[in-house]
Amino acid sequence: MMILLLLTLYGIDSILNQPALANAQYGVCVIDLASDSVVFSRNGQKLLIPASNMKIVSTAASLCYLGPDYRYRTRFCVQGAVKGQTLHGNLMIIGGGDPTLTTDAIQQFVQTLKIRGIRTVTGNIIIDDSFFTELSLHGNGFTYERLPVGWAWHYLDARYAAEISALSVNKNYVNVVMEPTSPGEYARVYIDPKNNYMQLVNRMKTIQGKDSIIIYRTPGMNVIHVDGGIGDKRSRTIPVSVLDPARYAGHLFQQTLEDSGIMVHGAVIMLDELDETISVHCSPVCVDSVVSPVLVDILRETNVESVNLYAETLLKTLGARYYNEGSFNKGIMIMKRFLRLCGADTSRVSLWDGSGLSRHNLISPYILSLTLRYMYLSKYSDTYINLLPSSGEGTLEYRFNDLDGNVRAKTGSLHAVSCLSGYLRVTGHVYCFSLMFNNFTCSRKIIEQVQEDIIHALAGGRGAGKKY
Repeated sequence: MMILLLLTLYGIDSILNQPALANAQYGVCVIDLASDSVVFSRNGQKLLIPASNMKIVSTAASLCYLGPDYRYRTRFCVQGAVKGQTLHGNLMIIGGGDPTLTTDAIQQFVQTLKIRGIRTVTGNIIIDDSFFTELSLHGNGFTYERLPVGWAWHYLDARYAAEISALSVNKNYVNVVMEPTSPGEYARVYIDPKNNYMQLVNRMKTIQGKDSIIIYRTPGMNVIHVDGGIGDKRSRTIPVSVLDPARYAGHLFQQTLEDSGIMVHGAVIMLDELDETISVHCSPVCVDSVVSPVLVDILRETNVESVNLYAETLLKTLGARYYNEGSFNKGIMIMKRFLRLCGADTSRVSLWDGSGLSRHNLISPYILSLTLRYMYLSKYSDTYINLLPSSGEGTLEYRFNDLDGNVRAKTGSLHAVSCLSGYLRVTGHVYCFSLMFNNFTCSRKIIEQVQEDIIHALAGGRGAGKKY
């Protein structure tokens, strides 16, 4: 058995000694959890950009500190007196951080008013998103809290880079639907769900042949530009993130009310914008609420589908629960506390977000492996392992199908970054591993093949074990 292991490790060395990796930076660490020992490491202590492998830490910390049954709650309140069919006062939505909230919740709140017979609201729609911090003191300055430090400006209109808020609806993006008309004519383009908060500038024409779509949101504005051409044979739907998602939720609520025959005379106002001229001097009364799915379901979607918004929401929730400040900085303090439990030296990491989209993050394969080891030995072992994608699922949809479900791992991808960390089960052994590759100039497929060759080398020579 020892000879077989030595041959396996020699095989991994050979895989890494190839010309495509000559100028790349990479690190590999493998721990045999049966013997609780590091069985392979090359550059295992090197600090590298983890990309979405950062979610391994943020979801593990959230599971341990919040618990698998934690739920978010969004509350709907009225403020004032009802006379006849008129509410003389305000409506209020209080965000509790739920990243899974959809327009179904908005419809539910509208239905609550209709059941109460309210058809007119004299005041405003007040949005309270204070569960998460808008600005936080960090060092000698303030940190803008809707986006983590280190996210690149050029993808901030993308679905995967949506702003973070304590009141989020539909994952803080809208769908831009593009439908062809006749060649040479303007295409039919609209925003779903319909709203007046986002502006659309349509210059797209219907063309024959392949699409040539140009779509972007003006930086710092909620104006979406659509240009180029769409082929005359098919429709397209492209998601675009919204600016100031809590305010967007308020406007969506106002429009849904009006579409349902309930008139609001006031405006959508954020809680921190209130002053004595528009406040109603009485306490809000909660008349309805929506709770999220249990945390373990949110964590699974975070990892399987690699949802950045969920990961950042989890990070801020940790800060809000343990430091009464829903900021990135406080959430990172909790993540570092968790890493110390795992046995990591947190002076040797640089953490800036929970999703891994920031290129400022630096962590080693060894520390990621320690995290996976800790969770394997914890009371949440089975729960956590099942939060990671299995072969043929989610971000592993087209990978490791031949290993028959014995791999569960998280991918991580940015430009010139490809990481894979997780668990491999073979007969008599369970390995946790972290394979991190940065600054390569070859194709990503070559790096992914290197990763798969390493996993197959670990699995080779042993029969398939119990499936995860």
